[in-house]
Amino acid sequence: MAIDPKAIPHVEIGLLDGSTRNGRLPSFEPTMMDLILEGERGRTSLAAEQIAYVAFHPCKAKPDVALSGPLERFLIHLRGGKVFAVEVSPQSIASNLGFRGRPTAAGSPFQSIFFYRHGVNAHEKDVRLGELLVKSGAMPVETLQLGIDAQSQNRNVPIGQVLVEQGEVPSEAVDTAVLLQARRKMRLGQMLIEAGVATQAVIDRAIAEQKQRKGKRLGQVLIDLGLITEHNLATTLADKFQLRLINLAEYRIDPAAAAEVPRDVISKYGVLPIDITPSSITLAISDPLLVDALDSVRFHAKRRIDELLVIPSQLKQFVDAYLAEPPPPAEPADTGQQLDTLLKGLRTDDVAAGAEIDDEDDDDERGTAIGGDEGIVRVVNQIIIDAYRRGASDIHIEPNGTERDVSIRFRVDGDCFAYQSVPAAFRNMLISRIKIMAGLDIAERRKPQDGKIRFRLGSKRIELRVATLPTVNKNEDVVLRILASSKPLPLHQIGLSDRNFRELSRAIRQPYGLILCVGPTGSGKTTTLHSALGAINTEDTKIWTAEDPVEITQPGLRQLQVSPKIGLTFAIAMRAFLRADPDVIMVGEMRDHETASTAVESSLTGHLVLSTLHTNSAPETITRLLDMGLDPFSFGDSLLAIIAQRLTRALCRKCRVQEPGTADEFAEVMRAYDAQTLETTFGVTLGPKFRVWRAKGCDACGKTGYKGRLGLHELLISDNEIRHAIAHKAPVEVIRRAAIATGMTTLLQDGVAKALAGETDMKQVFAVCTG
Repeated sequence: MAIDPKAIPHVEIGLLDGSTRNGRLPSFEPTMMDLILEGERGRTSLAAEQIAYVAFHPCKAKPDVALSGPLERFLIHLRGGKVFAVEVSPQSIASNLGFRGRPTAAGSPFQSIFFYRHGVNAHEKDVRLGELLVKSGAMPVETLQLGIDAQSQNRNVPIGQVLVEQGEVPSEAVDTAVLLQARRKMRLGQMLIEAGVATQAVIDRAIAEQKQRKGKRLGQVLIDLGLITEHNLATTLADKFQLRLINLAEYRIDPAAAAEVPRDVISKYGVLPIDITPSSITLAISDPLLVDALDSVRFHAKRRIDELLVIPSQLKQFVDAYLAEPPPPAEPADTGQQLDTLLKGLRTDDVAAGAEIDDEDDDDERGTAIGGDEGIVRVVNQIIIDAYRRGASDIHIEPNGTERDVSIRFRVDGDCFAYQSVPAAFRNMLISRIKIMAGLDIAERRKPQDGKIRFRLGSKRIELRVATLPTVNKNEDVVLRILASSKPLPLHQIGLSDRNFRELSRAIRQPYGLILCVGPTGSGKTTTLHSALGAINTEDTKIWTAEDPVEITQPGLRQLQVSPKIGLTFAIAMRAFLRADPDVIMVGEMRDHETASTAVESSLTGHLVLSTLHTNSAPETITRLLDMGLDPFSFGDSLLAIIAQRLTRALCRKCRVQEPGTADEFAEVMRAYDAQTLETTFGVTLGPKFRVWRAKGCDACGKTGYKGRLGLHELLISDNEIRHAIAHKAPVEVIRRAAIATGMTTLLQDGVAKALAGETDMKQVFAVCTG
């Protein structure tokens, strides 16, 4: 029986070289090795390996193959140069043989097209301008429909122009969307050829290799094959897309930014959010053509995307480091509710009638009995758990006699706030339980005691330093400092300015010398020293530390806990280290002349020594050590750097606002910088354009306007002028002027600069810095 020619579909077959063949195709399966095409000149056999696509014209006698699953629009770029706009199932694109799509271009003569995998150079999502505007949050779907309806009356006017003329969308949003839409159609290979970085032969070789490495981006393939360098790729992309190329190691990364984007999105696309404002999120990328990543981050963060370009290997290093960190524990809706429940479970009639008797003997017997009461055990445990989850550094338990409840306060980000109150009847039970946990004498209530509690929360180990103090009206206060074992922050994440980061990085890589970190208790000195050690903690460097207590641990360091009670002091530990073949020594604190002089001697005998001191500023540290009796010539020769620091509260990045500043606020800024410096360095002048950042308050920061803490730094780098001043025991002001002449910014100046940048506000800066 003859086959009706009308039942044989008419096709166009595109070859890899860009030429086409037309005719009828009696049969077609993607697995066929050869296709038999019937044309005017008879039958032609075409090898499948030479074919890029088969496009089917409509055929009434033979319905087209149905496409399964949800469809999306793609632009399919073929070898030979052709580009087709089609609807296709995203899952089918991954097929090894090829995939079928339905043309979306108006007036297309084809019903469907089958694309052979070996004929496809690239595929990209075909997103229209209106959809991009909706995705970016520039307008709702309803506004887009209004624009489409208006455009239908005049097809010659672009949809973007219609929306702008109607006042529905700002022109800037349309411009951004147009650029993003154009970016989707750009080809990396062509850009590299135009930039003179690669030839067509190099790109063809990389494309052939890319097909073998399914899922790899072309840029990475070029780098892996050694055909271009990472720097070539990054500078070409930065120039093409007008993006800023940055070194992430010198960028202050805000951890809050990454928290706005799911970790699986960061892992999938290899991008890293590094800064955030109420309206935008800054994204570190290595491939501007990976626009799907921008769409995904924009969708989850609900903010505008500001892109910064990073060399691929460095970005991967930072992304891997972020993903290696365990996600933060989920914050309970109201941790205080759990304690309320436990307190309601305590029965006041369980407390002996003589609980308020002040006789020590009776109190000793009673304390031992009730200290292990199951209810009070749970209450104390919950207090510690809640404090840790809220990020508290200290727990203050403050009894107020028999008439008033026991106050419990937490210190978070440097400020105390009321957490809970416990009925006065349980005050002795509460204090006794904590004393038992810390191994203290529960019978001794007349003098201060101190001890430690080791507490386990799941797999997390928490250490608490406990101090008890007798207070008036026969009360006994307890303060617990939480020393949660943690990893050191990378040096680039502790908030150093660019100059301070660069100079400190250079100092810690010197083979010998003395580096000091100074400031009051709780100013983050230990964190800074451990960050510095982390930057030089390599397999070929032996590092010893003597600390009291050991708050931060890191592999590779040999850490020793000093114990003055048994005679193991900092000075003795240092002398022992010198017999243990060190390269670097870190001493927790220079408490006396012996420790300081040993540190200086160690630095002069070929060791890098880091330590802390309690002084107010970097220049004052020099006079303080000279007053201790150090030899000025030895000290001057050994000193490399002194970094003074403070911790201040950081503005909540989700709710901070920038508002016009007042004349009084400008006067405060002038205490740190003169008018010329303010204008040239920060672009700040007194007038309508002078603006300051202020705390507003939202749910994320507990309505305070502040979240987290920020380091302010003052870095003195020793040079010939400083060494001369030390040798002559010069006054503090002389040393300060010499340090400023070499580029040092004072604590106040660093604080003002960070306030102008929106990281904190002037109120917080002046709370920790003097003018």
